[in-house]
Amino acid sequence: MASLFESLMYPLVVMGCVPFASLGVFWIMMATGTPFNLMAMIGMVILIGIVVNNGIVLIDHINTRRRAGLSLDEAIVAGCSERMRPILMTAGTTILGLMPLAVLHNAHVSGAQYYPMARAIAGGLASSTILTLVVLPTYYRLATLWTERFARLLGAAVRARPAARNCRQDSL
Repeated sequence: MASLFESLMYPLVVMGCVPFASLGVFWIMMATGTPFNLMAMIGMVILIGIVVNNGIVLIDHINTRRRAGLSLDEAIVAGCSERMRPILMTAGTTILGLMPLAVLHNAHVSGAQYYPMARAIAGGLASSTILTLVVLPTYYRLATLWTERFARLLGAAVRARPAARNCRQDSL
């Protein structure tokens, strides 16, 4: 992801949204009384991939809008409004596709029951999609402002440093 975004900050922003997926997993497991077993853990691994993919799509689109000349806030608003429907459609179809597996308790192969995995993915995807569309742009904005501020401070320090070095050399 760092090579895609040409930054280390934006992959951290994407990874910052992964915990929101676990909130939905734990809520759905508690609400339905589903055991948190190995299949649910496998569902969480799958869920992390989906959440990261949604974050990459959103941040990449925002970065594209910024390269097109939009300001930070305009790019965030435009990027989120243009990518909200595809992200919601992907999440919705995944959740609807998992419903038969999540509802049926008798779907199992070799003794492994798959309904905990389906419920973990569906619950986590529901919470992470909603929270990612709200929190990810906020994290993006904060990270971008922080990075730009740090770059300005670093640039000012670099510009001031050669002048100080020249003063020392003149006094010798």
